Amino acid sequence: MEEQKRKAWLAQVGRRVWNCRTDLGLSREKLAERLDISPQYISDIELGKKCMSMAIFVELSQVLEVGMEYLAYGSLPENPAVDRLERHLRQTTPLNRELAAQMLLLALQAAQAMDEEE
Repeated sequence: MEEQKRKAWLAQVGRRVWNCRTDLGLSREKLAERLDISPQYISDIELGKKCMSMAIFVELSQVLEVGMEYLAYGSLPENPAVDRLERHLRQTTPLNRELAAQMLLLALQAAQAMDEEE
């Protein structure tokens, strides 16, 4: 990637990080604490001055509750609700994941039954 394109891309990623952070009401300090990095590093990312490691990138997407594809390219998933559920399910234990899936299926069945009654 040529340097000018790289800088533009880092600036775009930084804007998306800033937007997500502020949408969640997180300060730089709070986000930095959750990622175990410095607030200055968060600032440098948001300003497009730093390129973060893959580990920080993955963890950042989880903390900001957005997909990595969104952070990197600005594209949102086709179905944000499904994406959000998937992220939360991946972060829990296998047992809790199975329990949540069963509960969700029961809730969907109940919703469908209510629709049929109307």
